[in-house]
Amino acid sequence: MHYTLYGILVFILGLIMGSFSACMGYRIPNKISTYKKRSFCPKCKKQLKWYMNIPIISYIFLKGKCAYCKEKISLVYPIVELTSAFLYLLAFETYINTNDINIYAFLVMITFSTAFLITTVSDFMYYYISDRVVLISLIIIILLKYFFLGFEVTLNSIISAASLFALMVFIKYCGDKIFKKESLGGGDIKLMGLIGAAIGFVPSLICLFVSSIMGLIFSFFAHSDDKSHIIPFGPFLLISAILCFYFSNYIEYFLETILRITL
Repeated sequence: MHYTLYGILVFILGLIMGSFSACMGYRIPNKISTYKKRSFCPKCKKQLKWYMNIPIISYIFLKGKCAYCKEKISLVYPIVELTSAFLYLLAFETYINTNDINIYAFLVMITFSTAFLITTVSDFMYYYISDRVVLISLIIIILLKYFFLGFEVTLNSIISAASLFALMVFIKYCGDKIFKKESLGGGDIKLMGLIGAAIGFVPSLICLFVSSIMGLIFSFFAHSDDKSHIIPFGPFLLISAILCFYFSNYIEYFLETILRITL
């Protein structure tokens, strides 16, 4: 019974962090203070009352419109809030509400989920990945590694992060030379450093491969008048990292099987 209550609380926490993620995904790229300025309507600029900021509930009662100017509230907000809540609940059900409780994995996954949603909003809408989000997430994950897994594992994670960062810099250099234009954003390179610290070097390579496939599929089906063919790659990197984290055991088994067959 207490796990059901905890699950509800985690779901509510996910909703709150989803609201925060949508807000940060809008504010950071637009250079709006993330802590001094209260929530406001992007259209009429009027400050919102506290009860207009309750995740999902306010959107429903306001019928998806600003209480002042009646401008439609972007669907991004309820979608991100619900997605965050379900990702938090998924992490809880996978790592806490089981016989084998893994608090470390739960905390890493909710950190990743929040970074993923902020990056998704900012990258898809503004082609912007925040260094602040990447750095804070990296620090949190390094501290979690040190606290739960010890110094040696933490050191290996830092080495993995540095190696992935260097690899992405090399890929960018080659891509820029081949295509005669910027082939990879600086934010994507830093994200791979974060992912390397969280899931390790080899799983990060798989993550890079999976995210590339996702990006290719997205670019094939996306209809845009943007002739520059810019693809927001950051969200694909992070969702791939989440998948690799959840299914790391299956990935390791698959790799071991492939190595046995080839060798």
